[in-house]
Amino acid sequence: MIKIMVILLLALASSSAWAESGAVEIESGKMIFFHKTSQAEFNQNVVLKRDDFQLRCDKLIAYYKNNKLDHAEAFGHIKIKQGTVTGTSNKAVLNQTEGKLTLIGNAIMQQQGSRVQGETITHYINQEKTIVQPKAGGRTRMVIESDSSEPGLGTVGDKK
Repeated sequence: MIKIMVILLLALASSSAWAESGAVEIESGKMIFFHKTSQAEFNQNVVLKRDDFQLRCDKLIAYYKNNKLDHAEAFGHIKIKQGTVTGTSNKAVLNQTEGKLTLIGNAIMQQQGSRVQGETITHYINQEKTIVQPKAGGRTRMVIESDSSEPGLGTVGDKK
């Protein structure tokens, strides 16, 4: 089960390729750049793209160091997509320096019928490690789509 979850999340952001890949493009209805603090705030239908990774949200704050993206915080109606992997959450934090992507608040990631769900999903891109955390007192959930067409075999979590 863990291997399938890791494969799902590795498809989202493969190893060190994220830290070394091309330029980040951010589009929005409005942008405010704060020169003294090296940050930019994007509002209204924000779309962040890098290679085949895409993040959509209501608001994004990007923080820069030495004219390069250091980290970004996304707020409201978060939707991510890379290949066949999709995800949603209330907030997302991309930390370029640490190679970490965190989905916060009703976090869900899916790929071809398989699904990981928790309050927070943190993926350490360079370490190929993912942590799914529940709400306080709650539980995480993972559903794995079965490749088998045999009767009686289904997804983990099926109620038969």
